[in-house]
Amino acid sequence: MKNTLIVRTLVLFFCFSFYSFCDDHHSHADHQHGEGSILAASEGAKGSLFDLPISWKMESGQTFLLNQIQGSPFVISMFYASCQSVCPRLVADMEELAKKIKEKTGKDPRMVLVSFDSEKDNPTVLNAYKKKMKLGENWSFLSGKEEDVRMLSVVLGINYKKISNGEFNHSAVYSLVSKEGWVVSRVEGVGSNTDSLINMYQKL
Repeated sequence: MKNTLIVRTLVLFFCFSFYSFCDDHHSHADHQHGEGSILAASEGAKGSLFDLPISWKMESGQTFLLNQIQGSPFVISMFYASCQSVCPRLVADMEELAKKIKEKTGKDPRMVLVSFDSEKDNPTVLNAYKKKMKLGENWSFLSGKEEDVRMLSVVLGINYKKISNGEFNHSAVYSLVSKEGWVVSRVEGVGSNTDSLINMYQKL
């Protein structure tokens, strides 16, 4: 049910926000790791991503709702454009995944990346990143308000924290989403095996 997902997400959102507030005031130790530090992922919320009342901006500048791609499976993850360590490896893994899916199905899968960095990653920045990485039209790059980014991260079970130098420590996770908006498979970590996700994609 739509309302159930939203309520659960809000509860998780506030719990995570409280945890992050306490953690930020507990120690400066994490601030020394830099953006190369990968945070462990959490279990995501149950429900359809299409039920989230969030409006995004695409790299083209157009407004975008996830339910616009309802009816087609897609792979989604989170990153930020100025990341120099984890994100390039995550994107490279997703490129390889997309290549394997096309080899199996004959079609380019829809790939979605949402930025953690609401302050810097506007459509112009994301469009430049997409061009630099030479990614095709099947890739969508999204930016949004900080509270919306946090809500999506909670639903996907992706943890992130902005550190003192303006960079982010974050989980490296990408998820396969069904035609109905449900996460049906996900991969955590860079360089991880994707066979299970690909097999699931072929069944959708």
